[in-house]
Amino acid sequence: MSQGLSIANNLMANSVQLHLDYNQSQLTHVASQLSSGLRILTAADDPSGNAIATNLQTQVDGFNQAVQNVQNANSAAQVALGALTSTTNILQRIRSLAVEGASDINSNNDRLNLQTEVSQLLLEVNRISQNTTFNGQPLLDGSHAGFQGRQGAFLTVTANTALATNGARATVNGVNFGYLAACAVASGGNFQTTAGGVQGTGGKGTFDGTIQLQVVNTGVSVAVQETFINSATGKVCVSTTLFSAVGGAKGTIKGTGVGNANGFDNVKIQLGQFTTADVGTTAYIKVSQNVAALTNPHNPAFNFQSGADEGDVIQVGIQATNTATLRVSNINLAISASNSPSIGSEDAIGQVDNALQRLLNQQAQLGAVVVRLNIDADSDQVAATNLQAAESNIRDLNVGQATTEFTKLQILVQVGTSVLAQSNANAQSVLTLFR
Repeated sequence: MSQGLSIANNLMANSVQLHLDYNQSQLTHVASQLSSGLRILTAADDPSGNAIATNLQTQVDGFNQAVQNVQNANSAAQVALGALTSTTNILQRIRSLAVEGASDINSNNDRLNLQTEVSQLLLEVNRISQNTTFNGQPLLDGSHAGFQGRQGAFLTVTANTALATNGARATVNGVNFGYLAACAVASGGNFQTTAGGVQGTGGKGTFDGTIQLQVVNTGVSVAVQETFINSATGKVCVSTTLFSAVGGAKGTIKGTGVGNANGFDNVKIQLGQFTTADVGTTAYIKVSQNVAALTNPHNPAFNFQSGADEGDVIQVGIQATNTATLRVSNINLAISASNSPSIGSEDAIGQVDNALQRLLNQQAQLGAVVVRLNIDADSDQVAATNLQAAESNIRDLNVGQATTEFTKLQILVQVGTSVLAQSNANAQSVLTLFR
């Protein structure tokens, strides 16, 4: 229907104003998008897209922070590894002193002087264990040991002697009788316990210690004398029984029972066929006791949040590295026995060897964790990059398209403004009717 002239309502101007307001609003919105670089400024722009993009950005932020967590964990691990290296160097020095003290060319006073340095070095091991921290968190004092698995008792023949005469009995049923200690094995179920004291010295259990076998000439016959030193107490025991060569009634040291007539520390030893030509030769057996598993409920392991989600952690337990846990606190090079002046030094060598092995194992475990953390960090970075790309596809603005839209809206606003001016002027044509 045609519209006549009217001055009460300028319908043309109203229509132009409607479109001008819309274009002006759109122009303002596109200008905001261009200035921010974002397609979605508020949830009203794209409700579902905004929710998805926000969730993706949350994951990205989590992965980025996890990478930073891993870097901090790596820094702490490097501090711990550096301290473990220092402790390793100290133990190597103690071992060198023990090797020096094991030579009978040294007097008791010489060994006392060597022990003076050893005692100071052991104090330094404890100081490193107590004072190694990262960001206020102790690393090597056992505060974050977590679960530590059981260490079973074991024995090692650390030194043996090839007998002068082994004859046809060099190997019988797989046992090499050509050596002083032809065979040494755990004897009985008590080998894995420490209950009731040391077997052979009135108890039943197996403790850290060293067994020395020495061929002696009694004046009547040739026999093996067994000597045992308890690493924890330094107590030295010499068997009251002399053991004969293989084939005799006492050719086997049983390693059972509470009396030293059957040997020490639950170690069964089969002796080789020794003769007077072997007098003075020795063999050494190092025994390490059973250590039960430790749950450490009050000393939980470190948890490193290495991922973006709840529970995405890597757990690292770092056991204490003081002299007590390394079982070297009672090293004493000056301990001697009438038949073995250097037995304290010999035992110290074995104890340090075991402690070094525990340290090296801990270094390997910590190093392996660092490798795992780095792999996790690389994975986090890849995930963060891919998720950021996905979030960008949803939220970011297509600048080229938006620029085209901005130019179009600018033109429409300019044209609309001009048309509005003309529409407002159109009502003035009514005045010509009054002329």
